[in-house]
Parts: sequence; structure tokens; C-alpha cells
Amino acid sequence: YLRRPESMISSLHRAALANARDDATRLTNLFTGRPARGLVNRFVAEVGPICEDAPQFPLAAGAAAPLRAAAEKQGSTDFSPLWAGESAALARDEDAEALTRRLWADAQAVMRGLSSR
Repeated sequence: YLRRPESMISSLHRAALANARDDATRLTNLFTGRPARGLVNRFVAEVGPICEDAPQFPLAAGAAAPLRAAAEKQGSTDFSPLWAGESAALARDEDAEALTRRLWADAQAVMRGLSSR
């Protein structure tokens, strides 16, 4: 639901999701101190997605905040947490209602297929 028009993510995050490749996500603890899935950016690529030296939750977010703010001010997501699901590259541009209805219809079709076996 992150790419939905209703989502309140930044325009930088939205653009990164729109340009995501199939292999663009990793679990990382750099931004929160706990594992969470996001797009690989400079910070994740250079430090490594999981780092034993990352500050523990909830301190990690504050530790990266100055880098994030400076980069975002220049239009860069190099140090921003770009949360994304495992299949971020498959996301379409559609509103939340349309997505929910499509997912529901797809799930119903799968269930009908299973019940006819």
C-alpha cells in the first residue's frame, strides 16, 4: 500500500519505490535497530544490511537522522529508510480501494480454484 496515492510517504520514497528492481530489497537493522525490509540505498550497501554495530532500538533512528536530513535536503535517499515489501517492484499505481478490491477478487479466485479440486 506504500505506492498508493493515499500513502503519506515522501515523494523521494515514492520515486524510489516506482523505480525498484526485482532484487532491490533487503532486511536491514540500520534504521531501527531491528530487522525490517527496505530498498537498498547507499547506507545499506556500504555498511551492510545487517550490522552488529548498529545502535539498538530505538536509538538507531536518531543516530542516522542527521545524515538522512542532510541527504533528503539535497533530494537524495542515500540515508533514508525506504521501507518496502519483498516484491516492491511488482507494485502498481492504483488507489487503495482498487488494490484492495483486486486483492480480494484474486483471493476469491484462488479459493474457488482450490474448492473445485
